[in-house]
Amino acid sequence: MNQNGRFQQIFISKSSLLDPVTEEILSSYPRRIQRIVPDNYDIGVDIQGRDPKNILYLTRSKGDVVKGCPGTAESYLCCNYQVINQTLNCPLNCVYCILQFYLNQPATVLFTNFDEIFDELTQKIALQPERFFRIGTGELGDSMALPGSRLFAGAAIRIFAKIPNAILELKSKTVNIDELLGIAHNGRTVLAWSINPQDIITHEELNTASLMNRLTAAKRAAEAGFMLAFHLDPVLHYPDWEDLYSRLIDELYLYIMPEKIAWISMGSLRFPPSMKEKMIERYPSSILPFGEMIHGMDGKMRYARPVRVPMYQLIYDKLVQPANPPFIYFCMESKEVWESVMGFSPDSNAHLDYLFAESLYRRFAGLMAEKPVRDIYEKGFSLEQVPKHRTSPVE
Repeated sequence: MNQNGRFQQIFISKSSLLDPVTEEILSSYPRRIQRIVPDNYDIGVDIQGRDPKNILYLTRSKGDVVKGCPGTAESYLCCNYQVINQTLNCPLNCVYCILQFYLNQPATVLFTNFDEIFDELTQKIALQPERFFRIGTGELGDSMALPGSRLFAGAAIRIFAKIPNAILELKSKTVNIDELLGIAHNGRTVLAWSINPQDIITHEELNTASLMNRLTAAKRAAEAGFMLAFHLDPVLHYPDWEDLYSRLIDELYLYIMPEKIAWISMGSLRFPPSMKEKMIERYPSSILPFGEMIHGMDGKMRYARPVRVPMYQLIYDKLVQPANPPFIYFCMESKEVWESVMGFSPDSNAHLDYLFAESLYRRFAGLMAEKPVRDIYEKGFSLEQVPKHRTSPVE
């Protein structure tokens, strides 16, 4: 795997040249073609028809970077997760990745105005000190795949170490953690990995780290005092899925003690209908586009409930076997699925947000100063709903 991306050309906006991290990012690509462009330049004009994974664009953000996870229709429960969108796009090649078709970006974009982003973050969090925020960087790009993403991750770890009412999650399918392990994190960063059985990784998660390498990296992170998280998302209806996922959970708990894991998510394969033909064109050997799927309540294609629930049930039953299992939740699932698999369902997105906070308070002593109060979370507060206070871009 080319950990730095396979960029053929790098565009740099004029204002980004004044950001200290820009030179450090560029040092990872000494032989790439570089071009400085005005801040309002439309690079899409120059690179029509080229793969965005081959073009890197270093620029400054022009709008909100810290905002609520986009989630989905109200028919599915979401957890009020908050995201920092500093990296847009990913150098990895997962067959099912919705970023390939969701992002309307002509290039892989890295925002270099770290200070302004962190100002926006801290000002927004400070407006509601009585609640606890979960905030991650891996929504629109892998948190650790690119040098610029890792630079931001390291800086974010240092920032979150000083924030009393928030925790940072860095989510990846790589093992690029060496430069992060020595950072003083104050127990306020979760290093997270998306995991699947190795057979699925081999065929459907191209250019990513192996399962064993991911679990080994997670073990190293736990030894450095980081909390961990794992995401079984998407769970795939693969041949011999029962054996594959049963062995996956056995391997997970063989490497990682459950008490080190802050949370584990489950979600099934889902994508916009228009993505099917593009998956077939780009990954002709994949079996994923040909699974039996239905239109979900959010308009996306997904496995029917009689297919999803048995897979979830097997995984959930394995995950809760330890005496002190991690917090387990569904990503973008209906209350009916929660009740079928777990025997209960959160009342709302806000209730699920509160359940996260309650679990963290109960399982990780010292992380939160006070026991969370559900009424605070029922307010439905989002970092996207409050004004940001930022300096003007440098011309």
